[in-house]
Amino acid sequence: MTMNAPRAPELAALLNKHQDEIMIAWARMMQQIPGSRYGGYSLDQIRSWLSLETEATLKTLSTGSYEPTEAYLRDIALGSLEAGFGIAELIEGLLLFREATLPVIQRAYAEDDPQLDRAIAALDAFLRLKVGRFGHLYAEAMDRELRRSEQRFRTVADFAYDWEYWVDPTGSYLYISPSCERITGYRAQEFQADPGLLERIIHPDDRAVAVDHFRHEAVESSRLSPFEFRVITCRGEERWLEHVCQPVYDAAGNYLGRRGSNRDATERKRVEQELEQHVRDRATAAERSRLARELHDSVTQALYSVNLHAEAASLALTAGKETVVATSLQKLQAMTHEAMMDLRMLIFELHPPILKEEGLAAALRARLATVESRAGLQTEFQVEGEESLPLAVAEELFWVAVEAFNNVLKHANANKVIVELAFRAERVRLIITDNGRGFDPKTAQSGMGLQTIAGRVERIGGTLDLSTTLDQGTTICIEAPIEARGEGDHGPAKDSGARR
Repeated sequence: MTMNAPRAPELAALLNKHQDEIMIAWARMMQQIPGSRYGGYSLDQIRSWLSLETEATLKTLSTGSYEPTEAYLRDIALGSLEAGFGIAELIEGLLLFREATLPVIQRAYAEDDPQLDRAIAALDAFLRLKVGRFGHLYAEAMDRELRRSEQRFRTVADFAYDWEYWVDPTGSYLYISPSCERITGYRAQEFQADPGLLERIIHPDDRAVAVDHFRHEAVESSRLSPFEFRVITCRGEERWLEHVCQPVYDAAGNYLGRRGSNRDATERKRVEQELEQHVRDRATAAERSRLARELHDSVTQALYSVNLHAEAASLALTAGKETVVATSLQKLQAMTHEAMMDLRMLIFELHPPILKEEGLAAALRARLATVESRAGLQTEFQVEGEESLPLAVAEELFWVAVEAFNNVLKHANANKVIVELAFRAERVRLIITDNGRGFDPKTAQSGMGLQTIAGRVERIGGTLDLSTTLDQGTTICIEAPIEARGEGDHGPAKDSGARR
């Protein structure tokens, strides 16, 4: 399998230099996972496993080739399954690599060094790819192990683990294996007596696509046609089937019907969903922790500054220095205004709109009303067309807008922001314009969040056009296809990005 991994040779060199320190910390963390099987192994045993994993990781980060990590994950997926490890503790162990590595990265770069953010971003991207792929490999290993176990006891076609069948050109069953009863609760004789039974038990949401697949695709093509759909068993349970079928022809080229196989993929789906939820929960917890720290730091710094100027005003008032009092009060007013603006931005990020339920337009309106309008900016929002976006595209565009709004509030010195959102048949366009002081893009690349915006736009296959002139404002225009690249993803976790 060919996969592209983040290429980060500098990060790889840094981790290689400190790999003993990282593996020691990593092994100790894994050994302390509550209720985990890792607790039954010595630190030396765990470190011996981690040395192979670290070697594969360094090769992948150095070259951008995912093959070393893919090969390692395939080995441990089967080995871990045979050793009795559960998916949750394995994922926990993989993710602890970040906790063990982060102190090394933070020591290597200054807090305001852009390389720090890039190194952490590369590490997180690699871990997301690694954890996601491991879940699939673990599920495959478990599925292979299940089929191997069944095959030890079933050696003839009638005892095949998967639901095998063959229908003739009229749609009647020539053969159907007894496993159909294990999966659906209906016996082979019931399917043979009622050829329409399969179509009727398909989940209503999947029925139209599945029926079209059965009636057309497999007959018109000589290739295998993999497909997944749900059925409702005779007991009312919902089960996932991994289906593959192919037309059958005789030596003379006459069509003899369709040969199909249905594999019960319910457990694999469950494992994948648990894995996805686990990764999302950890990402959400980490993000909320970061925002909570920023909120605490912002409040503490603001209160400290306010206290200093309040004391100065009090002393000046006692001394009868009215000019000093007025100046201190003006500074107090400016500081409290800025602190309130920062707090609104951070609180909004702690409780962002749920795009899946409300949509991009509603989320942007909520942000403008909650933060920008309360900060005194005049806002204008225009929507054209009917919204219909995949969640992945909507989330990336939303956080692009948030990054741009934050820049307007903190740096543009603007009093108006205009947002235009247009939905076309195949593309969506987002334009954000402010009337602020503008900036020089050549000197602002590393500190203005432009790299974060560009990265998000690139992830959805979009284009970014920036127009800015000193003292005449800034316009950011993003266009992206409606369908996200690599769809099937789940909304990416929000990253903090750089600020302008």
